[in-house]
Amino acid sequence: MSTDDRVQSVRNAWTNALRAEVLRVGRRIPEVARVVTVGMWIATYADADGSNAFPGRDTLATLSGCSQETVTRAVKVLMGVRVLTRRRRPNASAMYQLLMPLGSKGLDWAAHIHHMTDTRQRKAHAKAKAERMSRTASMDAVENPPDSVRGRGPDSVRAGGSEPSEENPDSVHGRPRKASPDAVRTASAAGVYQYRSTSGRDPLPDHTLAGLEPQPPKRAREALKDESSTRQGEAAAPPRDAALAFVRSRDPLARCEDPECGIPLPYGASGLCQGCTDYRASTERHSA
Repeated sequence: MSTDDRVQSVRNAWTNALRAEVLRVGRRIPEVARVVTVGMWIATYADADGSNAFPGRDTLATLSGCSQETVTRAVKVLMGVRVLTRRRRPNASAMYQLLMPLGSKGLDWAAHIHHMTDTRQRKAHAKAKAERMSRTASMDAVENPPDSVRGRGPDSVRAGGSEPSEENPDSVHGRPRKASPDAVRTASAAGVYQYRSTSGRDPLPDHTLAGLEPQPPKRAREALKDESSTRQGEAAAPPRDAALAFVRSRDPLARCEDPECGIPLPYGASGLCQGCTDYRASTERHSA
């Protein structure tokens, strides 16, 4: 038998077919190369007919240089494009069977590569990014409200230029040139603004101030007695001028007899003040 008559095994044909697929779509879908790498290591454990391949998931992860989760996702992609089947065994690793790809148009990797790309890390990152974008958008909406919220019409400003109209040359399209009559203060005749003074009165007349209660408050009976006595003695109470005249009619206060002191003495006292008396007593005691 010559070299040309030799038949290629299923395992070798499967390996060559997947290598051709990587060269065909590897630049467009880079994840295909990682998927095929796991498949190649599975093929090394298969027989010539592509059967009896049962490497463990941890073994494939070590040979492929990836995690066991990545191995599981790669197997899902190979099963999706129908080049690999898996049969689970109780208390043992799964059994794999290599299947030759059918058709000349190539495998549909794009329909099943999401098993490899949609990882938990990417989903968490996409979710966090979406929350970040929505938070930023809400903050921008609060800090920069639209023109209609700010109280000006954007259409009137953006529709035309800044040239004055022919009917009203003092105004510019979109904003008035002159102030409204409500915005102008009217000056007084003296030429200055007149404001009511707030000295000695409550600046807010609509507020009612509470009166100050005596401290400590009187008892109920004492308050009634004082009120009744006040009402009875209102007619007989002397005027304030009489009390002032009585104070002025009293004799003037005596002063200290010491010529160098001369401070006023209490009512009914005479002679030296207490300070001069103590000073003279101490001087006599020291001299004796």
